[in-house]
Amino acid sequence: MKHLKWFCIMGLCLGLSTEIFAYDFSACQVQAKKHTEKIGNTYGIALQPLNPKNGNTQPSKNVLFYYGRNAPANYKVLKHDPFLGMFLLESKTNLIPIELRPIESKILEEEVASLTPKEFVSGKIETRMQSPRKFATLNVPTFNNSLITTICEHFYGIGVGGGNFIEKHYIDRFVQSPVIYYGDLGIRVFDNPQNEVEVNLIDPFFENNPFRYGDIILNINGEAILNTDIFDRIVFDLPKHIQVPVKIRRNGVETEVNALVDSLRGGMLLPENFFSRVGIEISPDFTITAVSPEARNGFEQLKVGDKVLRINQREVPQGYNAIIRLLGDYPDEEQKWLISRNDFQFFLLINKKDKN
Repeated sequence: MKHLKWFCIMGLCLGLSTEIFAYDFSACQVQAKKHTEKIGNTYGIALQPLNPKNGNTQPSKNVLFYYGRNAPANYKVLKHDPFLGMFLLESKTNLIPIELRPIESKILEEEVASLTPKEFVSGKIETRMQSPRKFATLNVPTFNNSLITTICEHFYGIGVGGGNFIEKHYIDRFVQSPVIYYGDLGIRVFDNPQNEVEVNLIDPFFENNPFRYGDIILNINGEAILNTDIFDRIVFDLPKHIQVPVKIRRNGVETEVNALVDSLRGGMLLPENFFSRVGIEISPDFTITAVSPEARNGFEQLKVGDKVLRINQREVPQGYNAIIRLLGDYPDEEQKWLISRNDFQFFLLINKKDKN
C-alpha cells in the first residue's frame, strides 16, 4: 500500500509517497481548472492579456494559448504561428492567467508534472529548449496543452505531447511579437559526422546568396556555431534585411562572407517553400502548378502546365528537395530552362537580373 506524507505550501497540499518517492499532483488538478478551458479533447491555457504597447492591436482581454496544427472550431484566432503550431485564442470563460517562470538550475533537480484538470504525469526535466525547432523535454510523456509545474502555481512551460514542452522564453516571443517572424540566411544545415554544421540545401532564389554546398558554418555575427540548435537559435532571431558576417570553411580554407537576412518562408511544421520568393509553385516532377501576378525576372513567362526538362543543360531530377538541390548550384544566378509546353519545347532565361 502506498503511504503519503503531506506537505502544505501557501495552503496547497502535496502528497509525497514514502514508497515511490514521487509527488502526488492531484491537488494541483483542482487548481488547474482556474487556468484552463476545455477545447475538444484538449485545453486552452489562459495567458495575460495582450498589451497594445507591444504592437498588438487586439483589445486587452484574457487569451488562451493553444498548440495544434489547426485552429479549433468556433474560436476567434488572435494570433497564429504556423511554423510551430501555436495559437492565441479569445477565451470564452473567465479564467485566471498563468504566470510562466524561467527555468533555473535548481528546477532541474525537482519533480515536475505535465498536468491538466483530468490527469497528470510526473518526472524530471531532461533537456532544455534549444531553439524553436527543438522543444524542451521531460523524461516522461507530456499531455498536449498541459501545465508544466512543480508546485501548483509555479509554471515553467506548456506541454505539447510526446514528452515535449515549450519554455517561457519562446511563448513570450510568440505572444509579444507584433508579427510572426523567423530569420533566414537562405540555407539549410545539418550536423555532419565530424560534428560540424554543414550546408546541405541552398535557397536558389535568395538574394545575394553567398553559400555553397559543403560550407562549414563556424561563426555567425561573432557567435560560435557548435551545432544546428545554436545555428537555429541565432538565425531565427536575426533582424530582417540586415547583413551579418558569417565565418565559414570552404574546401579546407577559412573565410568570411556577408549574408543577407530575410524572412523564413517554410520549415518546421510548414513545407519548404523556396519558390514563393519568385512567385511560382511546382509539382515534384517540376511541372508549374501556379504563377503569381507578382512573378518577375523571367518567371512571369511560365504558364501553369509547363514542364521543366533541363536547367543549364542538366536533366531535372524528381522530387522537390532534389530540384532545389540542383538549382542550389546556381544560387541567385540567371538560369536557362528547357520547357515543354503542349508538346513544344523551347528555352527560357529564368531569374534574370536587372543590368541597370
